[in-house]
Amino acid sequence: MNPELNRRNEENKSNDAFLAKNIQKNHKKITDNDFIELKSSLFLEKINNKKLQDDIKLLKEKILQHENALEKAKTENQNQQKFSFLQYKKINKPEIKTTIKDKKTRILFISGEPNTPGTEYRCSRNAQACIDAGYEARVLPCASISYEDIQWADIAFLWRVEFSGHVSTILDLSNKENVITVFDTDDIVFVPHYARINIIDGIRSIGATEEKIERTFSEMRRTLARCSYGSVTTQELATEMHALRPCVHLLPNVYNHETLERSRSHLRLRGEPSRPPSHLDIIRIGYATGSRTHQRDFARASKAIADILSLYPNVRLVLFQEKDNKKPVLLIEEFPELAPVANQIEWRDMTTLSRLADEFARFDISIAPLESDNVFCNAKSEVKFLEASLAGAASIVARTGPFLRLVRDGETGLFADSIAEWREALITLIENPTKRVQLARNAYHDVLYHFGPVAQARRMKRAILSMESESTAALAGELHFAEARRNRPELPVIPESETLFYNDCFGDARVTVVITSYNYSDYLLDALTSVEQQTEELLDLIVVDDGSSDGSPDMIRLWMERKTERFNRLVLRRSCHNAGLGGARNIGMDAAETPYILHLDADNRLRPNACSTLAHAMEHDTAFSYPTIECFNENGPVIAEYDPDFPQPPGTPLFLSNLTYNPFALISGNQIDAMALVSKWAWAAVGGYYVSREAMGWEDFDLWCSFAEYGFAGKHVPEVLADYRHHAGAMTNTSTEVTERKTTIVNFVQERHPWIRLSVSNAKQRT
Repeated sequence: MNPELNRRNEENKSNDAFLAKNIQKNHKKITDNDFIELKSSLFLEKINNKKLQDDIKLLKEKILQHENALEKAKTENQNQQKFSFLQYKKINKPEIKTTIKDKKTRILFISGEPNTPGTEYRCSRNAQACIDAGYEARVLPCASISYEDIQWADIAFLWRVEFSGHVSTILDLSNKENVITVFDTDDIVFVPHYARINIIDGIRSIGATEEKIERTFSEMRRTLARCSYGSVTTQELATEMHALRPCVHLLPNVYNHETLERSRSHLRLRGEPSRPPSHLDIIRIGYATGSRTHQRDFARASKAIADILSLYPNVRLVLFQEKDNKKPVLLIEEFPELAPVANQIEWRDMTTLSRLADEFARFDISIAPLESDNVFCNAKSEVKFLEASLAGAASIVARTGPFLRLVRDGETGLFADSIAEWREALITLIENPTKRVQLARNAYHDVLYHFGPVAQARRMKRAILSMESESTAALAGELHFAEARRNRPELPVIPESETLFYNDCFGDARVTVVITSYNYSDYLLDALTSVEQQTEELLDLIVVDDGSSDGSPDMIRLWMERKTERFNRLVLRRSCHNAGLGGARNIGMDAAETPYILHLDADNRLRPNACSTLAHAMEHDTAFSYPTIECFNENGPVIAEYDPDFPQPPGTPLFLSNLTYNPFALISGNQIDAMALVSKWAWAAVGGYYVSREAMGWEDFDLWCSFAEYGFAGKHVPEVLADYRHHAGAMTNTSTEVTERKTTIVNFVQERHPWIRLSVSNAKQRT
């Protein structure tokens, strides 16, 4: 026999035996992968055993049966689960709820007139208000809007957008993507029949035609008609828009942080704010028009101004011209009465909106003449009064609807329409610098909150809530109508005072410490030293002496003279008449030029990181933050009394202001000491600290209650950052916690806040 054939037969037998043994061994657990391996080239080449082939066939059948059984079991299980779920739905019938999207609501501001100041007022600043309110926001010119921009947005504000094919596409896509659209404007640019020269003099002065402007207004109106909502700057505009849109949101023009900082910084360059100048050679009357559309408006005052310039050689009229060609913005040839006094006209180059505050700070008097009997002019916003007020200029304005609602005649500004009224108002402010400063100061306090970023963020949040659903609209309506019914707060009362020391290094600090003192010379240096040792490097310090007779004002002045390098600003003021605690605090708040003010009574102390820690805790809408305070006396820490309801380890110090802020806690009484960091806008919004010598002592509690009524947030910093001194001569013991006076104080504050229900109203001395 052939040896090679014998070798191959033996090899075949060996392979067949191995495969058969392997199949028998894995008969019950063979997998698809194992079966595939059996179909290898070796298997196809070697296997020729009939019995082995039968075994493999049987194995394949069993595998197939097993797979069918598994598939059947899987199907039965799915059917059973589906049946159980359907039965559960049938029995329990759970309510289907729509969940709020995880992402923030996105607001798109579309500018129809990019690269104009209006885009900053109506788009950029309102976009920032949306961000402050917790939303996302973008600003884009109308021409660049793409489908991706529409898909990104939930709400789109279209400011002064004329209708076109592109705009039609924007609105169609917005409707497709369920984007809510809002038409926004700051003038009556959507009523075509107002496009007449006898109504809008600017048509003539800018060289346009009635037909062109009417066409523009018609296209604006088409855009408005396609939008879901409207938003405007004044009530008069809202009334006009209601003819097309029943839901219109009032979002006034507001300032931003940069405008406020520049306004106050440039005012400080002229001397101490809110103080009459010691001498003033030149008095400037400023007219800050930004376009050639106010010829007839200025004519209301031009003859009176010409008379004033002739009467007062030291008075100047400030007007603006184009920077490049020096062409006047106001067409001066239309006012021949100004020709004889042309040498008293100052021409300033037009500037960017961001630098306009610098110009307002140069004015002593700002004028805003308008045709108050003109429907178009009567709807103009209050922005010129706002910007003048921030920069310390006293205003004379026309009797338009917005100005009549905002300006308190004789308190925050003066009104004038006729030539005689303009002449009288100008003479009043020129000849009475104290009156001029008081009007400007009061106007500043009046606009600081209501036309600022915090108030606009709150308005924007209400507007957006009203668009999201019927239930959120109801909540927004409740907030809006409650605010509308609230009485307008009084202006902060600022008692008369004199400045004994003033030094300004012109930095921009964020915190001012205000120390109020009355015959506290024994403790005053401790308080001053604790302020000097603050870790906050750039810091302002104001001390208000309320008519002390112990020589402390001289001591303070000497101390300040030696500390001018430590502090950015140092101010020592003394009340002309003892004003009481609330009056003294208001003097300090008025003198402060920082966003935050930390109050410190002269017998207490701050710990080194008090200012920096409290300021760091403040958010954009936080009205005040307060630390935990430890009490001490001449023997060291005051030990808390034993309370069986709240047991503490023996020797635990007595703490004040150690509770988390919750406005409902104020119902039962005051839990927060006066040593708190207060936002100036919040203080101004509620009318400051009350001033009453008969009810002196609860000024801080009253302020916290007012903040609660306005919905302003407080924040507790759970860290000991200040020390409260217990001593027999403390005002708490000598005035507030005296039985007869305590009753008067309680009645006074409860009358101002009837919702208070004090848990303890009896007098209690602090020892």
